[in-house]
Amino acid sequence: MPASDDPSVVRRAQLADLARAIPLGILLPLESSVLVTIALIHFDAPGVIKGVVAAANGVGLLATPLITSVARRWGRPVMVPVAALSMIGTLGFLAAATGSLPLFVVGSVVGVAMVNGMYPLMTVSYERNFPLHELGRRVGWGLSLKVLVSASAGLAMGGYLKAAPDKWWVVVLCGAAASAVLVALNLTVPSEPLPRVAGVRNNAFPHFHLLGEDRRMRLTLAAWMLMGFGNLMLSPLRVEYLGNSRYGIGADAAKIVVLTVVVPSVVRLLTMPLFGIVFDRLSFFSARILVNVLFATYVAAFFTGTSDASLLIGSIVLGVGSAGGDLMWSLWVTKFAPPGRTADYMGLHTFFTGIRAVAAPITGFAIIGHVPLGSVALMAAGLMLTASFVLVPEMRAERSARQATSHVSLGG
Repeated sequence: MPASDDPSVVRRAQLADLARAIPLGILLPLESSVLVTIALIHFDAPGVIKGVVAAANGVGLLATPLITSVARRWGRPVMVPVAALSMIGTLGFLAAATGSLPLFVVGSVVGVAMVNGMYPLMTVSYERNFPLHELGRRVGWGLSLKVLVSASAGLAMGGYLKAAPDKWWVVVLCGAAASAVLVALNLTVPSEPLPRVAGVRNNAFPHFHLLGEDRRMRLTLAAWMLMGFGNLMLSPLRVEYLGNSRYGIGADAAKIVVLTVVVPSVVRLLTMPLFGIVFDRLSFFSARILVNVLFATYVAAFFTGTSDASLLIGSIVLGVGSAGGDLMWSLWVTKFAPPGRTADYMGLHTFFTGIRAVAAPITGFAIIGHVPLGSVALMAAGLMLTASFVLVPEMRAERSARQATSHVSLGG
């Protein structure tokens, strides 16, 4: 019987996922803003360097098809290669803490990339271990704990960087310790080897043929590219907007972390259960459009003023949108992928995410020297709204299909 039909396996997987959420929550502030803040304040790094550090998660996502292929060839339970990625990430963070700018950049990229490289294999694990009709709710519990830990860790990291700016390496070592703990915890998650699918090659490159075969997949990835590029272009610029005195705010490290990590994390924690229910029960495309609009609203609030009120409102709306975005980004392929193809669908999804995760931050830092940041923000909001319009036909088709199914059920 499927693992998700065995209550003991579900319980064990749930406890392991909650335990993993703690070190992942410690790593999240480093990935989202702390490493860029260190590059800005301690190293006074140029824009390109900050862009490279901000793009580190994209490097891991670009590698996910290769990681999936290696995991399938290896033939070990999927959480074994996930543990290996965490070990490599630990070494990266240790290198980043040595004090050299080149090693800081390379180590940060390696450390963060390994965290993001595990996503397709984790999605396979979730699909195996949790009942499909409870997937959003059960994964949401782990994400909620991760966000709670992230808020606390981000607040502590920001306060420490403010009190002891010359000891920034201690914060990076915390990331190394969290990654090391993940090595052990990953091995406690029940898992099986990736299945080989008849007629499908085990390719180290993304399965691009799926774009021609699956129309919904094609449209959804196109919308996600527009939405994600706009969001990821602005994500590291939040730190630049708050910390660079040219924009009139000149926030210290503690305030930067509060507005970019702590407030959004707390709001994500509070709203994550709601979006778990939305994912399990409501129309996917309607919910995705709602999340896109929330992100566009956050951009309008955060980047159009310098008052604490507008910055706080923007951070709150970002947290609400991120709660829905986290769940849908992690799990949406389970609603599309045929049996045995979840990792391949997720690998294609994460590959395109990696393209924008690498290109968008670097693009953002490159153009703000020539274009006002407010104009860049409006451009990003326009991409988010365009992504919503791309999905409107699918939302209507999905709604019609649900209504037709409901009528048939009532008539039967």
